[in-house]
Amino acid sequence: MAHANRLANTHILVFGGTSGIGYAIANMALSYSARVTISGSTQEKVDTKVSQLRSLYPNAPATNIGGFALNLLDQDNLEANLKDLLNKATQNGENKIDHVAWSAGDRRVLPKLDDATPETVKQMFHVRMVAPSILAKLIHTHPGTYMPVSSTSSITLTSGTNTHRPLPGWTFAATVGGATEGLVRGLAVEMKPIRFNTVVPGAIQTELLQGMLDVSPVEAVEALKKSFSLLGEFGQPEDIAEAYGWVMRDRFANGTLVASDGGRLLTGNEQLGG
Repeated sequence: MAHANRLANTHILVFGGTSGIGYAIANMALSYSARVTISGSTQEKVDTKVSQLRSLYPNAPATNIGGFALNLLDQDNLEANLKDLLNKATQNGENKIDHVAWSAGDRRVLPKLDDATPETVKQMFHVRMVAPSILAKLIHTHPGTYMPVSSTSSITLTSGTNTHRPLPGWTFAATVGGATEGLVRGLAVEMKPIRFNTVVPGAIQTELLQGMLDVSPVEAVEALKKSFSLLGEFGQPEDIAEAYGWVMRDRFANGTLVASDGGRLLTGNEQLGG
C-alpha cells in the first residue's frame, strides 16, 4: 500500500504559534494538509498570523486555520484559561486535537546566579513546565474529550541544547529544560497511549535570536555560527519544524528527545568561555 500522509486532516494545536518555531510548525502542518489552531499572547497578533498562514495556502478552507489568544503568564487563572482555549479549539469536544506542539516560552531576562531569588527562579518554570503540566492534567481528567486516547495522539514539548551543554549564565535555563524533559518522560508513562516527546533546538534563527544578531558585529556573528554548529550556520525555523512533524507522524516515537542542533552537542564551549 502507498505510504499515507499521516498528518492529513489531523488537528494540530500550536502554543507559541505566532512567531519563530511555533509559526514554522503551523506552516509545516498546513503543508501536510492538517488543520491548525495557533495560540499566542494577544488576539491581534494571532489574527495577523492566521491571515498570513491563510495567504500561504489559498486553496485550503479558511476553517483549516484558526487561533485564540492565551496569556500563559496569568498564573492565577491558568487552568481556567487553558480549559477555555481547549473548549474553543475543539468546539467543546467536537473537533478533537490530534497533536499539540508546545514552543511557547517566557522572554524575560534569565536571572544570574548571584541575583536569583526564590521568586525569579520559580517564574522560570511557569510557561515551559507548569503550564504544559496543567494542559496535560486537563486532557487526562477529561479522557477523549479534547484529544483521542490513542497512539495516534501526541504532545511535544521543547527544551534546548543548553540543557545538556549549558553556557555560563544559563544555569536556570538548563534547569528548566531538564525539568521539561523529565516531565515528558513521566507523562509518557502516566498518559499512555498518548505519546509525549521533547524537541531539543540548537541555535535557531528566530526573531528573538535575530534581534541579538542585529546589534552584534559581523565577526562576532560568524564566530557564533562556528561555535554553535558543526555546520557553521544557524538553523532555520522551517528546519526544526520537521522534527515536530516527525514525532507527530511516527506512532512509535514516545518519551524521546529529538535534537535539531547542527551538531551543537558535539561542539565545545571553549570559544564561549565555558
